[in-house]
Amino acid sequence: MKVYDKEIYEKQESIKFTLLIIIVFLVGFFAGYLANSFTSQKEVPSNNSVRIENVSNQ
Repeated sequence: MKVYDKEIYEKQESIKFTLLIIIVFLVGFFAGYLANSFTSQKEVPSNNSVRIENVSNQ
């Protein structure tokens, strides 16, 4: 009976560890996504263009 309980305990610990890793990854991913969305600025198209023409007096 102890062998059976030991196997169940090891499987539970393995599942807990795996879920912990997945949760930490997801929290980090969403934190990075939110931080990136707050820091990124949308570029506004600029109408400040300069046109250079070559004018020669002939």
